Amino acid sequence: MAHGRVEDDTGLWRVLAEASDVAGLLWSRGWAERNAGNLSCDVTETVQAVEGAGAQELRHLPRAVPELSGRRLLVTAAGSRMRDLASEPDRGCGVVEFTSGGSAYRVVWAGVGAAAFSPTSELPAHLAIHAALRRRDSTHRAIVHTHPVELLALSHDRRLLDEARLNAALWAVHPEAVVVVPAGVALVPYALPGSQEQGAAAGAAMEGHEVALWEKHGSVATGTGFAEAFDLIDTVNSAARLLLLCRAAGYEPEGLSPSQVADLRRAYPGPAVR
Repeated sequence: MAHGRVEDDTGLWRVLAEASDVAGLLWSRGWAERNAGNLSCDVTETVQAVEGAGAQELRHLPRAVPELSGRRLLVTAAGSRMRDLASEPDRGCGVVEFTSGGSAYRVVWAGVGAAAFSPTSELPAHLAIHAALRRRDSTHRAIVHTHPVELLALSHDRRLLDEARLNAALWAVHPEAVVVVPAGVALVPYALPGSQEQGAAAGAAMEGHEVALWEKHGSVATGTGFAEAFDLIDTVNSAARLLLLCRAAGYEPEGLSPSQVADLRRAYPGPAVR
């Protein structure tokens, strides 16, 4: 895979095309102000090793991620904007390959026309989540991080800064949230964005969930592809929007009763966390 356009690398282009579609959705939803949000996808089975990659400069990680030993990730670039990714995804993404043992990585494809490529500043969270997916032997390869407005607003409500209470409120107000996110939303306490602490907390939360709310920051989800991950956040944010609309109208929603939620679970058991 040469530096430059990738139309003739159909596997990578399919991933970039889906990244383009989802980036456009994030921008149109108002969830990606300026350069907010980032994407990554494990493309180890899609993108073959690049000839001459050994000559690339290694970038060492603060701590090794052995689960990613030898694997390749497509990652959005630091400073890239979703509105630009929607039209030219190959200008705002790159592919990195990890060394044996996962202690360092090298850039093996830097996108179109990029003199240098640096992954998103929130790479620690992406690495930790991909590691969790590998430990779970998950079929999920893609990660979407974005700033869904209504869901983010709920993370400023101290009454809901309890995972069980948050999920009860979301499930009660929107049946689809019960069906689509049966494991619920993981709640990650605030930590400095891009820090190792924030990355570790994000990875731990995704050991048993497919979507998480990062307190006062944003949301993240995983899927077999970017579209599936987007759908999870979109569904949960719809529940958050319904809750806020009811409150804005001056009342607390009655919501589904616990027995009605239980009926939904029996009727739509949903897949296990993958």
